[in-house]
Amino acid sequence: MVQATSTTIAAVLPVLARKRFGAGEWETLFITAAPTVFFTFSIFWNDLFSHTRFTRYILTFWALACLPLALIAFATDYWMLLIPHLICSLGGAGYHPAAGEVLKRLYPDGLRGRIYGVVWGFTLVAGAFLGYALGEWLTRDEEAFRIFLPGAAAVQLGGVGILALLAARTGVDVGHVRVVEDRSFYDRVVEPVTHMREVLKADPVFARYEAAYMTYGIGWMVCYALLPIFVTERLRLDYDQIAGSTQVAYLVGMVLMIGPAGYLMDRLGAVRSTGLSFLMLIAYPAGLMASTDAASLAVVSFVYGLSHAGTSVGWMLGPVALAPSPAKVPQYVAIHATFVGIRGKIFQGLGVLLYSLTHGFTLPFLLAAGAFAWSAVQMWRLDRLMRPGRPAPDAP
Repeated sequence: MVQATSTTIAAVLPVLARKRFGAGEWETLFITAAPTVFFTFSIFWNDLFSHTRFTRYILTFWALACLPLALIAFATDYWMLLIPHLICSLGGAGYHPAAGEVLKRLYPDGLRGRIYGVVWGFTLVAGAFLGYALGEWLTRDEEAFRIFLPGAAAVQLGGVGILALLAARTGVDVGHVRVVEDRSFYDRVVEPVTHMREVLKADPVFARYEAAYMTYGIGWMVCYALLPIFVTERLRLDYDQIAGSTQVAYLVGMVLMIGPAGYLMDRLGAVRSTGLSFLMLIAYPAGLMASTDAASLAVVSFVYGLSHAGTSVGWMLGPVALAPSPAKVPQYVAIHATFVGIRGKIFQGLGVLLYSLTHGFTLPFLLAAGAFAWSAVQMWRLDRLMRPGRPAPDAP
């Protein structure tokens, strides 16, 4: 109810901005990049989470991340779309500390990957259905977003209500709260950053895991930022064609592979299974360069979904598994999400800049393929260093 709607909206808004409100390349980038760039604030959301009851926290998340969606229904120009979207993106950074806490406390280590695969699989099915339905609806009525977005915010309120109920019945609601003395505003801003540096310095395995994800993020951010431009400028597809050949095909591939990916996470561990997924992702930018129409793009997106399933599981469960204790899980997940924001700030703009300079997609997609390949090598090296009998790796 929370993530399927969010995934659908994140995929549709850049296309809506471009086709309905006439957004240019860089204006489209602002819409596309905002959700990932604002992940930078996850460490500050984690600080709030550590001092707030779960129920109050998750309702605060909804008020910032979901409720402003209803305002987009009244948009008449690009800026009335962008400003509520930025507020939602700021709020969206607060989801992951809470989600990590729930995953760690409710599911045992040996089964978490498979359970997450089932839960996420249903989310992907719902996202594929919503993406297809919204694409068809917008093709018939370009004003349909004015009804869909307020409805999505209401559905998300139901989702956070279920999370609050689970937290209250399982002890998560107050079990994570730390009682501390009052701190100044300066301390609340500086302390999360300081703690992040301390964690990375003290845990070299986690630091190298994050380094590999940072490299992978170069490829992912470049492709993610250019996709709305690619489907509208090069392939010139309509709403229903875009939804069917990108989000729906991608999510179908994810659904088919998310269960096996969760199983591999339980059997092989976060590092080895994620590295295998990074290697498979090379096919995505290579396929985009070869795409000529909606049908070929759908095949590429389907393969992308198959390849990306392991990365999706590793993104959420890797920090959960590598955290040394349950109390550290929200912080590890928040640090991981924060790095998404850092690479989002840098590499989405880099992708659009390369496209603007070269007037083509070949160079940025080659960069993406190279980043996926090198990230797989980084994970492979970390896996070798983590095997019994080898010394612990140094932090990069």
